[in-house]
Amino acid sequence: GVREHMACFLLSAVGVAFGGQSLRRPERCSLPARSLLGRTAAVSRRESLQLGTGLSATFLAPLAAPRAAFAAAQDPNDLSRLKKGLDSVQFLLDNWDRETVDPNSGADSPDRVRFFLGLRTTDHPLFQVDKLLIKAQKSLPDDVDFETWIDSVEGLNSHIAKINELAYTSSFGEYNPGGGKEQVRKYLLLAKEEVVQARDSLQTMVTLLKL
Repeated sequence: GVREHMACFLLSAVGVAFGGQSLRRPERCSLPARSLLGRTAAVSRRESLQLGTGLSATFLAPLAAPRAAFAAAQDPNDLSRLKKGLDSVQFLLDNWDRETVDPNSGADSPDRVRFFLGLRTTDHPLFQVDKLLIKAQKSLPDDVDFETWIDSVEGLNSHIAKINELAYTSSFGEYNPGGGKEQVRKYLLLAKEEVVQARDSLQTMVTLLKL
């Protein structure tokens, strides 16, 4: 069925979300009339978000920072966190060479990338961003392009998951068989590509929310 196909797709893509809750389309959101095919596609995409939240809890938990003990660390109603998170990601990109290098050893330090995406500390504005997005969706303007919002949510969650994985893998690249500093740099550059796309998704969200 549709759910089974979506589950397989999400597993192959590493998952699209971090929380245990689902993002649901608000009742007040109305979209222009679509063909039956268009409506089916929209339903399938909403199902993918709902499936992704459950699947990601299982498959991404080993990579993500422990969160249960810090559930109240950030206010999920503070939508300004998205703009602050965007500024953090942009700062990382603007200062990539400096911020991804260990200041003491001068070696590549890919794990530092995770800090700027809210994956290392509980006081970062993007920490537990999945909960923030659930609240943000309820605050979308009436005239919002909801399909663009869904694209951005899917994109951000997917890019953050990949950044988490690539930064984690890169941290051990030098010690793995066939690895070395070149492997660390390779995964670090791949992570940068995902950071750029995460930045773009955040920018779209901020624009849609008129923050």
